Amino acid sequence: MSSVKMVTNMSGSSSDISNDKTNEDAKTICNTKAASVPRMQRQSEVVLNEPPSAPFYFHSLKENEAPPFRKPGKEPILRLLIDTLIKEDDVIEMVAAMDIDDSYSGYKKRIVEILVRYNIVTNYHVTEKYFLVIFVMETISYAAQRDFNVSKLACLLSIYLATHLYFKWYYWISPAAVWKYFRRLMIKHTIEDSPDGQEVFEPEECYDIMSHFHTNYLCNLPLVHILTFEVDRLKIMWPFNMK
Repeated sequence: MSSVKMVTNMSGSSSDISNDKTNEDAKTICNTKAASVPRMQRQSEVVLNEPPSAPFYFHSLKENEAPPFRKPGKEPILRLLIDTLIKEDDVIEMVAAMDIDDSYSGYKKRIVEILVRYNIVTNYHVTEKYFLVIFVMETISYAAQRDFNVSKLACLLSIYLATHLYFKWYYWISPAAVWKYFRRLMIKHTIEDSPDGQEVFEPEECYDIMSHFHTNYLCNLPLVHILTFEVDRLKIMWPFNMK
């Protein structure tokens, strides 16, 4: 009997020890899990940042003073364009290459050569090159209808192409700025006895030229932008500033 009691007591004490050890292991595992699990924030503590709206974004750029709207350097200076960009010999060379029977292929090729020679357009820029060829051909036809001599035609082409280079100078340039630049160039080559200009065109011719440029170039400026920069991204400001 005594041996049976001893076995019973020993088995009871061993079961108590095993139960205590199991409880301690469970507490240790719980503490480990509690330490490793990240703390979850409450819903009230979460701060949501609202994305900026378009007007706020443009306002942060300080209205075209920060990239990507920063102007690339100084604005081109107005100067006389008599026998500078397009010379009289270039006009004679273009007109002499006119071949009606061959769909003006040699005529267009010679215009492209002159435009590339004076770095007005690059040879690989197909869309802008094609537009400038059509624009130059239209200008030569317009000058022929007005009986312009070679010097007037060379000056007119120089003014038109210089305005196009001014348009290419700044990606986000406005149509009003292009028109103002062209108008100042025409005044510079029209007013008699000007201190910084020279009379090439008469006042009536100047008015007619401005109408021609406005119809053929300025009214199509969004399309000119797409052909020149080969992108369809345009900046449209609304509402327009009323003066």
